[in-house]
Amino acid sequence: MIGPATDGSEAETGSRPSSGAGGRAQPRTGSRQLRLVVPRFGAGLSGGSELLMRRLATTLQRRRWQVEVWTTTAGDEATWSPAFPPGDDVDGGVRVRRFEVMARRPPRLFHQMSRVMFRLPEPLRPETAWLVTQGPFAPGLVHALAIGSDRPTLFMPYLYHPTLWGLPAAPHPRVLIPAAHDEPALRLRAVGRAVGAADALWYLTEEEHSLLESVHPVAARRPHAVGAVAIDPPPATDRDAFRRERGLGRYLLYAGRTTPGKGVELLLTGFGLLRRRHPDLSLVLIGDPDRPTAPAEGVLSLGWLGDEEHWSALAGAEAVVVPSRLESLSLVALEAWATGRPCLLNGDSPVLAGQAERSGGALLFCGPQELATAALRLLADPEEAARRGDAGRRFVALNYRWNAVVRRLEDLISLGAAGRADRRRDRP
Repeated sequence: MIGPATDGSEAETGSRPSSGAGGRAQPRTGSRQLRLVVPRFGAGLSGGSELLMRRLATTLQRRRWQVEVWTTTAGDEATWSPAFPPGDDVDGGVRVRRFEVMARRPPRLFHQMSRVMFRLPEPLRPETAWLVTQGPFAPGLVHALAIGSDRPTLFMPYLYHPTLWGLPAAPHPRVLIPAAHDEPALRLRAVGRAVGAADALWYLTEEEHSLLESVHPVAARRPHAVGAVAIDPPPATDRDAFRRERGLGRYLLYAGRTTPGKGVELLLTGFGLLRRRHPDLSLVLIGDPDRPTAPAEGVLSLGWLGDEEHWSALAGAEAVVVPSRLESLSLVALEAWATGRPCLLNGDSPVLAGQAERSGGALLFCGPQELATAALRLLADPEEAARRGDAGRRFVALNYRWNAVVRRLEDLISLGAAGRADRRRDRP
């Protein structure tokens, strides 16, 4: 999780960079140049990695860093269909270079290919072909990194072509935010090679840190820090504004993509059970502009909202639900807590269970029936809901500050450069 209060002390959920097994701590270099590499980038794109990198880029830009984002033309993360033209662009004051995606991904064929691949013994897996199909396949981006200017480069997340091929090609120092969770692809050999090519690792939570080091022991030999995101809630939010404008009564909120693996089926089943006791309750789905959910009684699918309405929707919810078990960090849980609202989190996710334990701002569930039961508990006891929301607000206010995030990045760049030099000297 993320660190400290504004006085510069480190909070218990974040960490200052550690030099790892093979590096030595060095003072910060004060470098203010950074290249960010992410598969997609732009306003209106859903996804935790995309939101985090966009916030980081704009925050560093405001702090007078020289930031460039290198990304692809993709908009749709299911097919990598283009949404932007290739070439140079400016987004929110940040310079962006977009590289063409050379092949679209066929979702059904890729799903079938994935099922076959991960059932094969490791030596027989067509790993490279799977990763190229996974995409977004942008060889022009990788080539540009290999011949590009010498500046620190930050990659996120681990799984995609721009990271797995781009990280070994980029100039040093190279920093990786893995955004890893426990899935078969994490164990691919190419992922281990990319982790080994990183000069420093920047984790979102301690659970992610432990997971990556257990799967790829080379990670333990790299400098690392925990805490790569901060939360900037609006100064004041009217809890009733969203309800008034949308004509709603009490509602639960889900914010995020509705793609397979995000737990939306579990959420809808649990909400159906809940509606038997609370037929006046609604479920509001926001944050996915491309995939409206099939209509169901009491379910309102609104797609992408602007920032002001997004925060208003969070503030007005009885609780915010995160049903996925495959998470490296839940940004929406942090945002919900920043507005003083409690969360219902999938306890099958070690990351979400850790967030709930550290914050005191959530109830956990495993399965639809437990989700309905946990929601009934908060609906029946507004005082408990308020207590958990207040605990979450305090947790976010203490632990998720941009000063600490920027300081960690500066330290990781310095440690990564020093560790790379040490490893080069130690070669026979």
